[in-house]
Amino acid sequence: MRFKSFLKSVNWPGALFLTLTPPIAVVLTIIHFKREGFVWPIWALAFVFYTLTAGSITGGYHRLFSHRTYEARPWLKWLWALFGAGAFQNSIYIWARDHRVHHRFVDTDLDPYSISKGFWFAHFGWMLKAEGPPVALEPYGRDLANDPVVHFQHRYYVPIAIAMGFLLPMILGYCLGSALGGLAIAGFLRMVTLHHATFLINSWCHYFGGQTYTTENTARDSLFMAIATFGEGYHNFHHIFAGDYRNGFRWYHWDPTKWMIQIFGLVGGAHSLRRTPRSEIIKMQLEMEERRLKQQLDSKWQARFQHQLDNLKIQIHSAQERFEKVCEEYRQLAATYTDSRLERLRELKLQARLAKIEFQAAIKQWRAYNSFLLTARP
Repeated sequence: MRFKSFLKSVNWPGALFLTLTPPIAVVLTIIHFKREGFVWPIWALAFVFYTLTAGSITGGYHRLFSHRTYEARPWLKWLWALFGAGAFQNSIYIWARDHRVHHRFVDTDLDPYSISKGFWFAHFGWMLKAEGPPVALEPYGRDLANDPVVHFQHRYYVPIAIAMGFLLPMILGYCLGSALGGLAIAGFLRMVTLHHATFLINSWCHYFGGQTYTTENTARDSLFMAIATFGEGYHNFHHIFAGDYRNGFRWYHWDPTKWMIQIFGLVGGAHSLRRTPRSEIIKMQLEMEERRLKQQLDSKWQARFQHQLDNLKIQIHSAQERFEKVCEEYRQLAATYTDSRLERLRELKLQARLAKIEFQAAIKQWRAYNSFLLTARP
């Protein structure tokens, strides 16, 4: 009875695919090396395919279809759908639906890949189970089912995945000198590497890293994982600002997916990009910094300086609001530019610089005061 129960509890197609493809990738790669040596065009092909399939997961499956952080033209949706299938991470419909459930019930028993059930369960184990969490999934994919691109890809997912993930790399590999190399390196090895890079967002980024914006859930920011996953490693930010097309919101944050979406916006493939107001992000940062400060101060010492902390926060928010207001007026005026408005544009540009300096000075004062309280505490 126990053995029969075990057999029924396992998602056998998924389990066999996920456990057999890594050794297949290794064996094929070894055979390729022994027969044909190092063929650098094949590795270039693998890099291109990794970029296209990974970008289709992060920019398409995740930020477009799961969270609707921007709108896309049909041709861009088809690009994401075709190369996303080649990543072998299931159809858009299933991937995005399950991801929405994860966000809705994060860290609970209803979370499909809850870290509360262990690192390896979140990374890999949840896909080996025949049954998911006891939650109605249909409402979380209703809009996706009505999308013709999503519907087509879901219906013909298996042949599309095989064609894009294995046959196309093999054909292009043949053109570059090695069909076996194309299948082994750009097909299987690329796919397995991308699998576990993606899975680490569910495991590593709920276990290791910083929590800059919230401690309401286990999501964490990891620069290492951001580099490995085209920017998805800023996971603490993402879990609280899931509607933002950026995961790394600062211009210098390593988030190639953000830059890719911006490029598609410039060429007309993407539009209506959603961004979280900077004031909201700063607000959450300050709340987290204040919470950590209070954890290290006793209540009497904290109460003594709370008024000053509140004043500094007000100063920061006021400076930020002024900066955003001036920038918005500048953008509106620049959009309807005439020579008669040139002087006003120059004034607004100067005001924006001064407001930015004021805001940055307020942030430095806040953090300097926090440091003072920690070093001067009795």
